[in-house]
Amino acid sequence: MHSPELREDTYLSDGAYPVNLFRNHCPPGAVGRSALYLHWHDHFEWIYTVSGRAIFHIDSQPYETAPGDLLLVPSGGLHVGYALTEEPVEYWSLVFNRSLLQGLPVDPLHDRYLAAFAEGSQRLPVKFAADEAQYEPIRSGILEIGEEFAGKKRAYELVVKAKLYQIFALAARFCMPERDGEQADRTGRRMDRFKSLILHIESHYADKLTIEDAARLVSLNPYHFCKVFKNATGRTFVEFVNQHRMNVADRLLREGELTVTEIAERVGIDNPNYFTKLFKQIKGMTPSEAKKRGGG
Repeated sequence: MHSPELREDTYLSDGAYPVNLFRNHCPPGAVGRSALYLHWHDHFEWIYTVSGRAIFHIDSQPYETAPGDLLLVPSGGLHVGYALTEEPVEYWSLVFNRSLLQGLPVDPLHDRYLAAFAEGSQRLPVKFAADEAQYEPIRSGILEIGEEFAGKKRAYELVVKAKLYQIFALAARFCMPERDGEQADRTGRRMDRFKSLILHIESHYADKLTIEDAARLVSLNPYHFCKVFKNATGRTFVEFVNQHRMNVADRLLREGELTVTEIAERVGIDNPNYFTKLFKQIKGMTPSEAKKRGGG
């Protein structure tokens, strides 16, 4: 774990749409001057170098960049940057929370191809160099997202989300292990086994449901249940329940009819402080911020 003092509370435009593009300029000056201060956050971040040369340290590993180079900072990665020349440096930071990439409650394709990378159990490459032709679709996608943020035409948010999903999928393709059809079929069968449980969670999200209770619903012992549930959904049982509760809470906050405390109770959390901490961890903003953005 990195120091909490270095954690950046990155502003993302919306808890339900957790993505933002920052255009950063480092003016000319001495070699080695700061281009990006040392920090970390819970989000992923694409860094695209527009002009100049810099070196970024991501989880203690150095990566030099020139125009056209891309870096992917993993969720929770400690990162900092310095200019390599006296010339100005310009780079974009496309910051997004992994919740933006989540599929349907039961989504075998998402779980097969993206979940491991989004959840951090498998790591994507950090550097996608400009001189490597196979990465051109990823670079083009980043540039197109920049154009969408600049123009902000109607439904640009949906276009950005679609392109970001595509970019992340293309990045995952480069280090994705091959799976045979038999393994894919086993995954599908496991998903079918948990459909009734997932529907139960969605319908009774405010109820206290222990791991032991959930295991009984699918006729498994708790240890085996935890292992199979994670393999089937890409998330632990607790993570899955908390994610759904926060999705419901986010909707209630934006409707603006209930207080934060009332909403915490409505989704089955008795401690308002814990609710606030959990909501911010999952949605990238506090409940009060979500409520304000919903007009409440």
